[in-house]
Amino acid sequence: MINQSDFNEWKVQPVTRAFFLAAQERIDECKDLLSYSAGTDQAQDRLLVGLITAYREMMEFRVEDAANDD
Repeated sequence: MINQSDFNEWKVQPVTRAFFLAAQERIDECKDLLSYSAGTDQAQDRLLVGLITAYREMMEFRVEDAANDD
């Protein structure tokens, strides 16, 4: 199991920070694509919304979430 201290240390590591920055960039890209093309292709819209949701869920992960998965 992950403890809070280890998780907090991991979150400030340069590689982790770069990973989260890249995830935020993907969210922004998806939002930009939706702003220009929403309604044109419903399947594409759903894909982009799903990607945004997945990236956000990943970025909002907490140690408590891991404990609840056991």
